[in-house]
Amino acid sequence: MLYINTTKNPLKTCSFYFGLEEHLIKDKHQDEDIFLLWNVLPTVMIGRHQLTTQEINESYVKQNDIEIVRRSSGGGAVYTDLGCFQFSIITSKTKTDNLFKRHLKKIVDAFQNLGIDATFSGRNDILLNGRKFSGTAEYIVKNKMVIHGTILFNSNLTHLVNSLNPDEQKLSSHAIKSVKSRVINISDVYKKPLETFYKEFVDQFKTSELDYQELDQSKINYYGDKYTKHEWNYGKNPKFTLIRKDKLPAGLIELKLKLQNKIIKDFKIHGDFFSLKKITPLENAFIDKVWTHRSMKKVLKDIQVDEYILNLSNNELLDLFNLKKNIRKPDYLKVDLKNLNKKTKQIKTLLKQHELHTVCQEANCPNQLECFSNGTATFMILGDTCTRNCRFCDVKFGRPKPVDKNEPKNIVYAVKLMKLKHVVVTSVDRDDLDDFGAGHFKDVINHLKEETPDVTIEVLIPDFRGDLDALKTVVDAKPDVINHNLETIPRLYQSITPQANYNDSLTLLKRVKELDPNILTKSGVMVGLGETKDEIISLMDDLRAVDCDILTIGQYLRPSSKHIEIDRYVDLEEFDDYKKIGKEKGFRFIASGPKVRSSYQAINQFEGE
Repeated sequence: MLYINTTKNPLKTCSFYFGLEEHLIKDKHQDEDIFLLWNVLPTVMIGRHQLTTQEINESYVKQNDIEIVRRSSGGGAVYTDLGCFQFSIITSKTKTDNLFKRHLKKIVDAFQNLGIDATFSGRNDILLNGRKFSGTAEYIVKNKMVIHGTILFNSNLTHLVNSLNPDEQKLSSHAIKSVKSRVINISDVYKKPLETFYKEFVDQFKTSELDYQELDQSKINYYGDKYTKHEWNYGKNPKFTLIRKDKLPAGLIELKLKLQNKIIKDFKIHGDFFSLKKITPLENAFIDKVWTHRSMKKVLKDIQVDEYILNLSNNELLDLFNLKKNIRKPDYLKVDLKNLNKKTKQIKTLLKQHELHTVCQEANCPNQLECFSNGTATFMILGDTCTRNCRFCDVKFGRPKPVDKNEPKNIVYAVKLMKLKHVVVTSVDRDDLDDFGAGHFKDVINHLKEETPDVTIEVLIPDFRGDLDALKTVVDAKPDVINHNLETIPRLYQSITPQANYNDSLTLLKRVKELDPNILTKSGVMVGLGETKDEIISLMDDLRAVDCDILTIGQYLRPSSKHIEIDRYVDLEEFDDYKKIGKEKGFRFIASGPKVRSSYQAINQFEGE
């Protein structure tokens, strides 16, 4: 990378460095990526689409002479000072797939080379001991991308905490109570001076060097002038009659509308999301449209939202409008809950006594009574709190409790008491654990094999973040079936389950067969999310290409208004078609129906037709 040396620059202001970035983007033409590392006087930097007065503690900022500057990149508000670095990477590599993961790998590696045990959070943060010390944001201009990053070295954390007003939904989504509990200075572990860190960090990136004084200073000042203007840094916030806000995988999204006789007269999108291009055309598309679900869906039919806002799907934006969609639930999906609750009361009491969780209940499965009666149940290990927040799932999201070492014994006890013939063991995602929970799966399988040898064992596992050692741990325990759900077709992946990857899930199923061909593999998908029949058939081909034995296809049922909206109820004839096509493609067993879930008739799936 070409390193721009600014160490002699006396102007410790964001306006200078943002002006420098724009000059390098617009006026310096070269193939090599550009790297800058800089710091400024105490400043709060606001994300491009945030409302300044909403994000900062104005009285505190004013009393402590902290500057306020809006940057051109998306993301959230950050505090920075002379004890905090900003890095800038300017690149022509603007592909949006795994945007931050791809560009930040070098940054994470650089920290690790300096003895700082940095890890990537999965969205846009870099962590040390589970706490954030670096947040990143991006913006695209023409054919160039700028990635901004903050590095807390020995920053004033008191100023950081008191100058920002984080939204409560952001705190709860991270399962934390305050900003202070989430951040850390790297000087806690890197004991060398700030100047030494600067040099060692830069040396890992630069392949050539240019002094900033060799650039056109008048152009830098011209571009930087925008960042000194009150109108840019604060903007205008007209009165709105309706506000919708939610924390989504794409970030905190806030919609503001001005309505007149149910006609949209003004529409703005705010938040800490990452924009891929100017969102004004997206906002303008809704002006003068009728405020109804049908009208909003019609507008979105001709727009691809994720071309404007990274990782935000059309369905999620439509869902955020919170307008009722008139889709009648078919009679065949209705469940006699009174009878269900009466019949399963004993089982629920048993599970509660031993602090056990079944997916059957956590996910409100409509087949609980049938499965319990047939000697099948699905136990959820590693607690009831997931580290991921998928838009379709009813399992709660947050910071999980420590692993219960008695869980394997308690599950064996429940299996014996319930007289089960086939047991399914699944888990929440535990990305907080070193082995992602694989060792606990192994313990449960071993206990079941030893204590209940006649019971067949199926495990429904997460993706283990692609960790082969974790997968091998489960395979080596030799369960009868290993299930990993694809959930949906590739096109909908980012909006349905943004922290996972379709191809990674296929690779996992392939690796199971490579490690042990005798273990049956299985996967499941939901329909009614906006997929087409041809896309489901193509998914079947993908699964057969990795020798997957069993497939389940069921209707997506929306757990609550906070979850992704149902696109349609798939009719019974289409489910029958999927079953017929699946058999023709060579699946050992295919369960396809509106109430089918991953573990539906699991013992029949294992035994085959």
